[in-house]
Amino acid sequence: MPKRFLRLFFAVFLALTALFAGTIYVVDPYYHYHGPVAGLPLWLQDGRYQNVGAAENLDYDYLLMGTSVTANFTLEPFQQRLPGQTRKLIVQGGYFEDFLLPLDVALETHTVRQVFWGVDSNCWRRYDKENTWEAPTYLFDENLYNDVHYLLSKDTFFWYIPDILRAAREGYQADERTGGYLWGDDVQWSREVALGVYQRPEPRPAVAADALLGPAQENLDHVLARVDAHPQTTFTFYLPPYSILFWDMTIREGELEATLTMHERVLEGLISRPNVRVFYFMDDQALITDLDQYSDHIHYSPDVCQELARRLLEEEPMTAQEIASRMEAFRDFLSTYDFESLFQDAGS
Repeated sequence: MPKRFLRLFFAVFLALTALFAGTIYVVDPYYHYHGPVAGLPLWLQDGRYQNVGAAENLDYDYLLMGTSVTANFTLEPFQQRLPGQTRKLIVQGGYFEDFLLPLDVALETHTVRQVFWGVDSNCWRRYDKENTWEAPTYLFDENLYNDVHYLLSKDTFFWYIPDILRAAREGYQADERTGGYLWGDDVQWSREVALGVYQRPEPRPAVAADALLGPAQENLDHVLARVDAHPQTTFTFYLPPYSILFWDMTIREGELEATLTMHERVLEGLISRPNVRVFYFMDDQALITDLDQYSDHIHYSPDVCQELARRLLEEEPMTAQEIASRMEAFRDFLSTYDFESLFQDAGS
């Protein structure tokens, strides 16, 4: 009797385990093995876990990459103007290493015509060694044995899979149209909100002009290594337009000259390559001073995202000859801007 019970127990256990793992394999929320199958919708929600699989197993000709300030771009402008499929690879709060691995996979497995990459000012100034996120390496390597961590993941089975199956029943196709990762629809974009959440720092002494060049150069070297290794791919970089509140913070923290020096170094390095296009939206005075388009000091509305997409697709990129004059003009603008009026108007 005990032996029969044990045999039955293990048979049931193995059958349930196989069903559990098989369900994850078929649905494959992280696209580790394949893209959507059997009528399941594209479901892109967590870039850190999904981007490498998406880069390998989804079909595309163009990539749109970036952090939370790129997440609210939709694919329509790219699909309308480019002769092929565009996909998004988003990591909110991402460091460079969070993008370089899926980018490497994409360049290795696909013929990528163009990469549109929104690289925040805050990204350029961070060393990858400061990234405290522990990557799920079992999703990124070629070792099939450690896939057990994925195939037997309770979070994947009980969280992602029900959402995907529910979306399939409801005929959900939004991520295929937008590229996924959208978060801005339920956010209030207004001057009052942006000022309300902004915590103005106390003034500090100025740091050295070269204080941020260490991480920026390291990150630039990583980027240019990919650019140089793939001359057939066009890389379109843009620095997203943080609001005037970001510049108030930067000035009060004594980092204005260091930040602009870092931007200048990055722009010069990127533009030096023939297969690179660069757009510098940080100095768009009309945009960055329109706080009704922001929810805090850096995040701008979906409407701004669509305008930036149009400009990336229609306008001419920055030239090497423009860099010095634009940076100097922007310095002048910031040095004379009446920051105090922002807070007087807010009643503070």
